[in-house]
Amino acid sequence: MGDTAYDAAPSIGQARSKGDAASVSPNGPKRLLERYRAARERRSVWESHWQECYDHALPNGRPFRGGGTPGERRVDRLFDGTAPDAVEQLAASLLAELTPPWSRWFGLQPGPSLPDGERDRVAPMLDRAAGIVQAHVDRSNFAVEIHQAFLDLVTVGTACLLMEEAPPGAASSLRFTAVPLAEAVLEEGADGRLDGTFRRSEATLAQIERRFPGVTIPDEVRERGAAEPDSRFPLVEAVLPDGLAYHWTVVLDSGLAEPATLAEGRFAQSPFHVFHVMGVRYDRENA
Repeated sequence: MGDTAYDAAPSIGQARSKGDAASVSPNGPKRLLERYRAARERRSVWESHWQECYDHALPNGRPFRGGGTPGERRVDRLFDGTAPDAVEQLAASLLAELTPPWSRWFGLQPGPSLPDGERDRVAPMLDRAAGIVQAHVDRSNFAVEIHQAFLDLVTVGTACLLMEEAPPGAASSLRFTAVPLAEAVLEEGADGRLDGTFRRSEATLAQIERRFPGVTIPDEVRERGAAEPDSRFPLVEAVLPDGLAYHWTVVLDSGLAEPATLAEGRFAQSPFHVFHVMGVRYDRENA
């Protein structure tokens, strides 16, 4: 799976650390954790099916229950290479057909409502803008992470790709992460759309302080992190619809102290891009 980035800048949008602003999230950390656990519970009946898919077709995928043991064997249920080879070939085909790294695979053009003269004037500017965006995508880790997302898509029918701002000075302004389905939990809204996304990950105290500088961290967490620098603390990131935009919140769920909000912000679009195989619905028809 793609490496989980804890030192990246906050996702694209109007985000801020709780240490930098005194604004209060519309949903408190306890309520967000309740929603996350409820969404996780609703999909739990499918997790054993998804795990079997990974066991037979993509054995190095992230386990759904527990983080696994580094270096453990995960191919005990793999009888031959037919399924893994098929997954690799289809993911490679999707990469080559949809997002080929060796060629320009998207563009911008004027809409049909513009007059012909205006279209001719705007078209070169849009083409130049598309070239700039494509260059940033090409210089980023997009090709590696979208391939991993395609592997998840082929294996269980659903994949999640996170887009963030890269740290200052990076070769590209964009950074991508293929979020394993074991980490990404989707929430269904009132209209039946899966437009809410939760992501559970873990980070050390140093990683938390680097990603959220100046944030107030509970004393219990600081003490544990100072005594055991390798200790990892659970983080739950929530991106949920808020009117016509999305509200982003990161909650520290250490189990040592009350849940604490580390950062929050608003986005015009969700930085989590979730896509499915046609006819396959997350938490309903993947098995």
